[in-house]
Amino acid sequence: MRHILVGLSLVLSQSLMAAGVPVYVDEAMSSQVQTGTAVTGRVVAGEVFTLSAEVSESVATMNVRVGDSVKAGEELARLDDTEIRNQLKSLKARKTYLTAHLDLLKQRKTVREQQLARAKSLNTKDLLTRDATEQAELNVIQTQSDIVKTTYDLEDLNIEIADIERQLKHTRVTANAAGRVIDVSVTEGQYVKPGDQLFRLLPNFGVEIEAEVRPEAYNSMSVGQIVSGQLRKTSYDLKVRALIAEQNQRTGSRVIRLQFVSPPEANLVLGESIDLELPIGQMSEQVTISKDAVIPSKEGHRVVLIVDGKAEPRRIELGAGVGNRIAVVKGVKAGDLVVTQGQEGLRKGQEVSVAGGQS
Repeated sequence: MRHILVGLSLVLSQSLMAAGVPVYVDEAMSSQVQTGTAVTGRVVAGEVFTLSAEVSESVATMNVRVGDSVKAGEELARLDDTEIRNQLKSLKARKTYLTAHLDLLKQRKTVREQQLARAKSLNTKDLLTRDATEQAELNVIQTQSDIVKTTYDLEDLNIEIADIERQLKHTRVTANAAGRVIDVSVTEGQYVKPGDQLFRLLPNFGVEIEAEVRPEAYNSMSVGQIVSGQLRKTSYDLKVRALIAEQNQRTGSRVIRLQFVSPPEANLVLGESIDLELPIGQMSEQVTISKDAVIPSKEGHRVVLIVDGKAEPRRIELGAGVGNRIAVVKGVKAGDLVVTQGQEGLRKGQEVSVAGGQS
């Protein structure tokens, strides 16, 4: 049995070798590309949220420190709410009293209206004096006046209760977005007033890239343009958000601001550097390949071509990035097939089989 299994393994191995290593490929093509220039940018805060006190109270508890990551709606601190809760309890008790009092006044009005109706009937029959009828009318008017005043007091009280409930809500200081706490301005037990700064929060998607570039690169860019960047050995696509017209008088350079197209995978540090590839000058016809085909190494970059069904590693010289493709200045021509998946470990002359296009 063992001999049979060994034989089957050999046959299967030989058939796979005959078929070649399966790989995915991309065809090099000519595209309109701008020449690129390397620029170093830095991570900056694009938008920072300032969380301030909304009520005058002392800080009861602190739940975060500088550098902590928080979720949207997470409680960062809580102000002392004892006095506010007692005030709210008192107001709600008064509301209960006024509501009951209003119900009694409405009942009183009904009774006095009935009394007025009987007085008018008796007055018509000369069984009651005019003065008695007028007193019954005054009683109805007085009761209606009491109802109006109590209704007003009740509505005014509702406004006061809503304000106190709002104050109670603001004793919980919560994050208005997911992000990182970059500044804490208060300590536990400290008394704060409305408008006092409590925290500064950097949203997860609130970081931007700022770069100072030469005029030729600045003039080649436009708002909304996509460029590539390398940060912590990870490639990112960035969109130009703003071109700052002010020029550095010493260097002649200008500032650009870029946003990440997709959220960064890691928490970035403000001031951290990023390598950018920016376009320069006019468009020109250049050969481009998928970025997935590029294999970085100490000696530079290389790709693996497929020539007559066999692997052929080749050194290349890269140009500017074009979305998910990149220009090749030297080493590849239009129409060449480059391996995008499965290229690692392929040897020169090794048989390969195309499993499909770039996936």
